[in-house]
Amino acid sequence: MTIQRVIKEMMLCFILMAVFNGFALAGPDERPQTRVYLGVSVYDFKWAEYQTTGDRILKEKGPLYGFDVEVASAPRRFGWQGGGNVFFGQTDYDGQTWSDSPVKTDVLYAGGGMYGDGVICFRPLPGLALTSFAGLGAQGWLRDLADTRTKAGIPVQGAEEWWGCVYGRLGVGGNLIFCGDWEAFTSGGVKLPVYARNEADFHFSGSDWAGLEPEMAVSGFGEAGLRWRRFGVKFSWDALRFDRSASVSAGSYNLYQPESKADVFKVGLFWAFGK
Repeated sequence: MTIQRVIKEMMLCFILMAVFNGFALAGPDERPQTRVYLGVSVYDFKWAEYQTTGDRILKEKGPLYGFDVEVASAPRRFGWQGGGNVFFGQTDYDGQTWSDSPVKTDVLYAGGGMYGDGVICFRPLPGLALTSFAGLGAQGWLRDLADTRTKAGIPVQGAEEWWGCVYGRLGVGGNLIFCGDWEAFTSGGVKLPVYARNEADFHFSGSDWAGLEPEMAVSGFGEAGLRWRRFGVKFSWDALRFDRSASVSAGSYNLYQPESKADVFKVGLFWAFGK
Protein backbone atom coordinates (compact mmCIF):
# COMPACT_ATOMS: atom_id res chain seq x y z
CA MET A 1 0.00 0.00 0.00
CA THR A 2 1.51 3.34 -1.06
CA ILE A 3 1.86 6.35 1.25
CA GLN A 4 -0.43 8.31 -1.08
CA ARG A 5 -3.18 5.71 -0.70
CA VAL A 6 -2.81 5.70 3.09
CA ILE A 7 -3.15 9.50 3.17
CA LYS A 8 -6.27 9.33 0.99
CA GLU A 9 -7.90 6.70 3.21
CA MET A 10 -7.12 8.66 6.41
CA MET A 11 -8.49 11.82 4.82
CA LEU A 12 -11.67 10.02 3.73
CA CYS A 13 -12.20 8.64 7.25
CA PHE A 14 -11.83 12.14 8.71
CA ILE A 15 -14.36 13.58 6.27
CA LEU A 16 -16.87 10.79 6.92
CA MET A 17 -16.58 11.33 10.69
CA ALA A 18 -17.16 15.06 10.21
CA VAL A 19 -20.22 14.41 8.05
CA PHE A 20 -21.56 11.92 10.63
CA ASN A 21 -21.12 14.50 13.39
CA GLY A 22 -22.94 17.15 11.39
CA PHE A 23 -25.87 14.92 10.50
CA ALA A 24 -26.18 12.83 13.64
CA LEU A 25 -25.19 14.97 16.62
CA ALA A 26 -27.80 17.68 16.29
CA GLY A 27 -30.25 17.13 19.11
CA PRO A 28 -33.84 18.27 19.40
CA ASP A 29 -32.68 21.44 21.19
CA GLU A 30 -30.95 22.57 18.01
CA ARG A 31 -34.27 23.34 16.27
CA PRO A 32 -32.59 23.84 12.87
CA GLN A 33 -34.25 25.98 10.25
CA THR A 34 -34.20 24.38 6.81
CA ARG A 35 -34.14 26.41 3.63
CA VAL A 36 -34.21 25.36 -0.04
CA TYR A 37 -32.53 27.43 -2.76
CA LEU A 38 -33.46 27.11 -6.44
CA GLY A 39 -31.38 28.99 -8.97
CA VAL A 40 -30.19 29.57 -12.51
CA SER A 41 -26.64 30.48 -13.40
CA VAL A 42 -24.28 31.47 -16.20
CA TYR A 43 -20.73 30.10 -16.25
CA ASP A 44 -17.56 31.59 -17.70
CA PHE A 45 -15.83 28.26 -18.33
CA LYS A 46 -12.10 27.77 -18.99
CA TRP A 47 -10.29 24.50 -19.68
CA ALA A 48 -6.58 24.04 -20.53
CA GLU A 49 -4.18 21.13 -21.02
CA TYR A 50 -0.38 21.18 -20.70
CA GLN A 51 2.67 19.23 -21.74
CA THR A 52 5.11 17.92 -19.13
CA THR A 53 7.36 20.88 -20.03
CA GLY A 54 4.62 23.28 -18.94
CA ASP A 55 3.78 24.41 -22.48
CA ARG A 56 0.06 24.72 -23.12
CA ILE A 57 -1.41 22.23 -25.61
CA LEU A 58 -4.90 23.69 -25.86
CA LYS A 59 -7.35 26.07 -24.30
CA GLU A 60 -11.15 26.23 -24.28
CA LYS A 61 -13.37 29.09 -23.23
CA GLY A 62 -17.06 29.83 -23.44
CA PRO A 63 -20.37 30.18 -21.63
CA LEU A 64 -22.22 27.34 -19.95
CA TYR A 65 -25.69 27.49 -18.38
CA GLY A 66 -26.87 25.76 -15.24
CA PHE A 67 -29.72 24.95 -12.87
CA ASP A 68 -28.95 24.64 -9.16
CA VAL A 69 -30.66 23.34 -6.05
CA GLU A 70 -29.29 23.58 -2.51
CA VAL A 71 -30.68 22.66 0.90
CA ALA A 72 -29.21 23.88 4.17
CA SER A 73 -30.03 23.86 7.86
CA ALA A 74 -29.27 26.78 10.17
CA PRO A 75 -28.72 25.22 13.62
CA ARG A 76 -27.23 26.70 16.76
CA ARG A 77 -24.34 24.20 16.75
CA PHE A 78 -24.50 21.25 14.33
CA GLY A 79 -26.19 21.06 10.94
CA TRP A 80 -25.84 19.99 7.37
CA GLN A 81 -25.94 21.26 3.81
CA GLY A 82 -26.12 19.70 0.38
CA GLY A 83 -26.98 20.38 -3.21
CA GLY A 84 -26.69 19.53 -6.87
CA ASN A 85 -26.58 21.12 -10.28
CA VAL A 86 -26.78 20.38 -13.99
CA PHE A 87 -25.09 22.39 -16.75
CA PHE A 88 -24.69 22.45 -20.52
CA GLY A 89 -23.24 24.63 -23.26
CA GLN A 90 -20.67 24.96 -26.01
CA THR A 91 -17.14 26.36 -25.82
CA ASP A 92 -14.48 27.36 -28.35
CA TYR A 93 -11.48 25.05 -28.71
CA ASP A 94 -8.06 26.39 -29.72
CA GLY A 95 -5.44 23.67 -29.81
CA GLN A 96 -3.59 21.21 -31.96
CA THR A 97 -3.68 17.72 -33.38
CA TRP A 98 -1.47 14.85 -32.21
CA SER A 99 0.90 15.86 -35.04
CA ASP A 100 1.04 19.47 -33.66
CA SER A 101 -1.06 21.01 -36.46
CA PRO A 102 -3.11 23.93 -35.03
CA VAL A 103 -6.90 23.47 -35.14
CA LYS A 104 -10.02 25.18 -33.87
CA THR A 105 -13.40 23.60 -33.21
CA ASP A 106 -16.41 23.58 -30.87
CA VAL A 107 -16.77 21.53 -27.69
CA LEU A 108 -20.10 20.42 -26.25
CA TYR A 109 -20.29 20.16 -22.46
CA ALA A 110 -23.10 18.59 -20.43
CA GLY A 111 -22.94 17.33 -16.89
CA GLY A 112 -23.69 17.87 -13.23
CA GLY A 113 -22.53 17.49 -9.68
CA MET A 114 -23.61 17.02 -6.09
CA TYR A 115 -22.25 17.43 -2.58
CA GLY A 116 -23.13 16.87 1.07
CA ASP A 117 -21.49 18.37 4.17
CA GLY A 118 -21.69 18.24 7.91
CA VAL A 119 -21.61 21.76 9.41
CA ILE A 120 -20.42 23.16 12.73
CA CYS A 121 -21.85 26.59 13.53
CA PHE A 122 -20.63 29.32 15.90
CA ARG A 123 -22.74 32.43 16.63
CA PRO A 124 -20.59 35.08 18.33
CA LEU A 125 -23.07 37.94 17.78
CA PRO A 126 -26.80 38.23 17.01
CA GLY A 127 -27.33 37.87 13.26
CA LEU A 128 -23.79 36.59 12.65
CA ALA A 129 -22.99 32.92 12.03
CA LEU A 130 -19.54 31.44 11.38
CA THR A 131 -19.33 27.89 10.07
CA SER A 132 -16.85 25.16 9.22
CA PHE A 133 -17.83 22.17 7.11
CA ALA A 134 -16.55 18.86 5.79
CA GLY A 135 -18.11 16.48 3.31
CA LEU A 136 -17.96 14.71 -0.02
CA GLY A 137 -18.66 15.85 -3.57
CA ALA A 138 -18.80 14.37 -7.05
CA GLN A 139 -18.88 15.75 -10.58
CA GLY A 140 -19.40 14.16 -13.97
CA TRP A 141 -19.56 15.57 -17.48
CA LEU A 142 -19.40 14.87 -21.20
CA ARG A 143 -16.70 16.69 -23.21
CA ASP A 144 -17.45 16.20 -26.91
CA LEU A 145 -15.11 17.76 -29.48
CA ALA A 146 -16.62 18.29 -32.93
CA ASP A 147 -14.88 17.17 -36.13
CA THR A 148 -12.90 19.92 -37.83
CA ARG A 149 -10.17 20.65 -40.40
CA THR A 150 -6.67 22.07 -40.28
CA LYS A 151 -5.83 25.30 -42.12
CA ALA A 152 -4.62 23.10 -44.97
CA GLY A 153 -8.06 21.51 -45.20
CA ILE A 154 -7.08 18.12 -43.77
CA PRO A 155 -10.01 16.51 -41.88
CA VAL A 156 -9.52 15.99 -38.15
CA GLN A 157 -11.67 13.65 -36.09
CA GLY A 158 -13.13 14.94 -32.86
CA ALA A 159 -13.13 13.10 -29.54
CA GLU A 160 -15.66 12.01 -26.93
CA GLU A 161 -14.74 12.03 -23.24
CA TRP A 162 -16.81 11.04 -20.21
CA TRP A 163 -15.29 12.48 -17.04
CA GLY A 164 -16.03 11.75 -13.41
CA CYS A 165 -14.38 12.59 -10.09
CA VAL A 166 -15.05 12.18 -6.36
CA TYR A 167 -13.44 14.44 -3.75
CA GLY A 168 -13.56 15.51 -0.15
CA ARG A 169 -14.61 19.03 0.85
CA LEU A 170 -13.22 21.14 3.67
CA GLY A 171 -14.09 24.78 4.17
CA VAL A 172 -15.31 27.69 6.25
CA GLY A 173 -18.04 30.27 5.77
CA GLY A 174 -20.16 32.90 7.37
CA ASN A 175 -23.37 34.88 6.98
CA LEU A 176 -24.63 38.14 8.41
CA ILE A 177 -28.29 39.18 8.65
CA PHE A 178 -28.77 42.95 8.72
CA CYS A 179 -31.56 45.49 8.29
CA GLY A 180 -34.09 42.73 8.93
CA ASP A 181 -34.53 41.35 5.39
CA TRP A 182 -30.94 41.35 4.12
CA GLU A 183 -28.32 38.59 4.34
CA ALA A 184 -24.69 38.66 3.16
CA PHE A 185 -22.87 35.32 2.95
CA THR A 186 -19.56 33.87 1.86
CA SER A 187 -17.72 30.54 1.97
CA GLY A 188 -14.62 28.90 0.58
CA GLY A 189 -12.55 25.78 0.84
CA VAL A 190 -10.60 23.05 -0.87
CA LYS A 191 -11.42 19.87 -2.75
CA LEU A 192 -9.31 16.94 -1.61
CA PRO A 193 -8.72 14.24 -4.26
CA VAL A 194 -10.30 10.82 -3.90
CA TYR A 195 -10.70 9.42 -7.45
CA ALA A 196 -10.94 10.61 -11.05
CA ARG A 197 -11.46 8.85 -14.39
CA ASN A 198 -11.86 9.79 -18.05
CA GLU A 199 -13.38 7.30 -20.50
CA ALA A 200 -12.19 8.64 -23.86
CA ASP A 201 -12.72 7.77 -27.53
CA PHE A 202 -10.35 9.70 -29.80
CA HIS A 203 -11.90 8.23 -32.96
CA PHE A 204 -8.59 6.92 -34.27
CA SER A 205 -8.70 4.03 -36.72
CA GLY A 206 -7.54 1.01 -34.72
CA SER A 207 -8.13 2.71 -31.37
CA ASP A 208 -10.61 1.55 -28.73
CA TRP A 209 -12.10 3.41 -25.78
CA ALA A 210 -9.39 4.33 -23.29
CA GLY A 211 -9.93 4.31 -19.52
CA LEU A 212 -7.63 7.09 -18.30
CA GLU A 213 -7.08 7.90 -14.63
CA PRO A 214 -5.57 11.39 -14.27
CA GLU A 215 -4.45 12.05 -10.71
CA MET A 216 -6.71 14.70 -9.20
CA ALA A 217 -4.85 17.45 -7.32
CA VAL A 218 -6.05 19.71 -4.51
CA SER A 219 -8.42 22.33 -5.95
CA GLY A 220 -10.26 25.34 -4.57
CA PHE A 221 -13.76 26.82 -4.52
CA GLY A 222 -15.47 29.88 -3.09
CA GLU A 223 -18.59 32.02 -3.26
CA ALA A 224 -20.07 35.28 -2.00
CA GLY A 225 -23.56 36.66 -2.32
CA LEU A 226 -26.41 38.79 -1.09
CA ARG A 227 -30.03 37.87 -0.37
CA TRP A 228 -33.04 40.14 0.10
CA ARG A 229 -36.05 38.27 1.47
CA ARG A 230 -36.51 35.34 -0.92
CA PHE A 231 -34.36 36.58 -3.81
CA GLY A 232 -30.60 36.68 -4.09
CA VAL A 233 -27.50 36.80 -6.26
CA LYS A 234 -24.19 35.07 -5.78
CA PHE A 235 -20.79 34.95 -7.44
CA SER A 236 -18.66 31.83 -7.28
CA TRP A 237 -15.41 30.27 -8.44
CA ASP A 238 -14.85 26.55 -8.81
CA ALA A 239 -11.63 24.84 -9.89
CA LEU A 240 -10.46 21.35 -10.82
CA ARG A 241 -6.84 20.29 -11.24
CA PHE A 242 -5.60 17.01 -12.72
CA ASP A 243 -2.05 15.73 -13.14
CA ARG A 244 -1.01 13.72 -16.18
CA SER A 245 -2.38 10.18 -16.29
CA ALA A 246 -0.39 7.05 -16.97
CA SER A 247 -0.34 5.85 -20.58
CA VAL A 248 -2.77 3.08 -21.48
CA SER A 249 -3.01 0.83 -24.51
CA ALA A 250 -6.03 1.47 -26.76
CA GLY A 251 -5.88 -0.74 -29.82
CA SER A 252 -2.63 0.08 -31.59
CA TYR A 253 -2.10 3.34 -29.66
CA ASN A 254 -0.73 4.36 -26.26
CA LEU A 255 -2.89 7.22 -24.97
CA TYR A 256 -2.82 9.46 -21.91
CA GLN A 257 -4.61 12.47 -20.42
CA PRO A 258 -2.31 15.50 -20.19
CA GLU A 259 -2.14 17.75 -17.14
CA SER A 260 -5.51 19.56 -17.15
CA LYS A 261 -7.00 22.58 -15.40
CA ALA A 262 -10.57 23.86 -15.24
CA ASP A 263 -11.73 27.20 -13.81
CA VAL A 264 -15.38 28.18 -13.65
CA PHE A 265 -16.54 31.67 -12.71
CA LYS A 266 -20.29 31.74 -12.14
CA VAL A 267 -23.03 34.32 -11.61
CA GLY A 268 -26.33 33.00 -10.32
CA LEU A 269 -29.79 34.18 -9.30
CA PHE A 270 -31.71 32.16 -6.74
CA TRP A 271 -35.01 31.95 -4.90
CA ALA A 272 -35.15 30.82 -1.27
CA PHE A 273 -37.97 28.78 0.26
CA GLY A 274 -38.53 27.76 3.86
CA LYS A 275 -37.71 29.39 7.17
